[in-house]
Amino acid sequence: MKKFKSLMLAALASAALAAPSFADGHAMSMGGEIVVGMKYTTVTPDGGDTTTVQDTYFGDVNAKLTSKVSDSASYAFEFLKDDEGAGKVSFEMTGTATSGDNSIKAFADLSDITGTTGYGDVYIQGSNKTLTVTVGKFGQTEEYSNGLGYFRASDFGVPFIEHIDLSDFEGLGLGINAGDISITAEVPWMAKDATHTYALTKSDGSGKTATNVSGIRPNIKMGFGDVNVSATFYALSFSAQDGSDTEDKTDTAYQLMGQVAAGAAEVGFGYSSKTQKEGNVETTPSVLNGFVKVGLGGGQNVGASFDILGDGAETDETTVTRISASYGMPFFVEAVTLKLGVGTSNANTDKANGGGSASGMEAEWVYNF
Repeated sequence: MKKFKSLMLAALASAALAAPSFADGHAMSMGGEIVVGMKYTTVTPDGGDTTTVQDTYFGDVNAKLTSKVSDSASYAFEFLKDDEGAGKVSFEMTGTATSGDNSIKAFADLSDITGTTGYGDVYIQGSNKTLTVTVGKFGQTEEYSNGLGYFRASDFGVPFIEHIDLSDFEGLGLGINAGDISITAEVPWMAKDATHTYALTKSDGSGKTATNVSGIRPNIKMGFGDVNVSATFYALSFSAQDGSDTEDKTDTAYQLMGQVAAGAAEVGFGYSSKTQKEGNVETTPSVLNGFVKVGLGGGQNVGASFDILGDGAETDETTVTRISASYGMPFFVEAVTLKLGVGTSNANTDKANGGGSASGMEAEWVYNF
């Protein structure tokens, strides 16, 4: 931890000290977000006693210092830490070139420079008005907007797959832009050892395995004025072999999202489902969610949301329904938003002692700079 903090401070300090040298035609900028919140939650499991939890938490904290070295090159230091305690310090490099309607973008992210250096996204991308081709390592996350942001009571251990996130995707991507409609498709091209994200470990935990990945990930987006709709699907297969012993795994998932804006109001929905099969065990977790948000003027807004989660277990499936309402307003200055939320959740399951109910409230302060 000390090494992490030292290197983070060293990186930011070095960039800050270098600022004067960029005064001659070099642009520098810094932005970030700090989130602090307080929760009060009561949970009552079926057949059990009610417990109360008071919690002060620190949500996503991120800072990014960007320097534009020239019209075709820039770099950035970034510090990220989320509310789950994960974090990284990274160094990003971006280069661009144009020729008529054609352009090239090269990007590299050296992540976790606090110790063991690894790669984030590293790719070369060529594009024109209608076609985009990407080669390298790149992730795609179709974020589901929750509008205002809202308090979520207990999920009772059910995984919340709010969106399909396929990180560390390595291969070839092709995109077509047809005005209001854009279509992309990516094909993995990977054969990695057991340390890779997609690698399978033998059930007994022994031996080194080699993993071959095949599949496809298409996405379509449509925007018509204030209406936006997107659909994503992916299918991946993994084959891990160690001598004569082979283990297979398949992942398939799809996601539908839509948002409609009408004046000061915004309505959105999302549905995600992911089927994971490893050996003879198959699970299909899913989530259906929606929200409404209404601006009241003066930086104030109100919102409500729901989500229905299913763990997709073959037996003793658990379903959690959560409902919440939120109110947001400026906190002394417009740069800081105070969000107040209340919510309830209810879990239904065939498992013994797996269901229950929960309710609570939350205050969250968000500072963007």
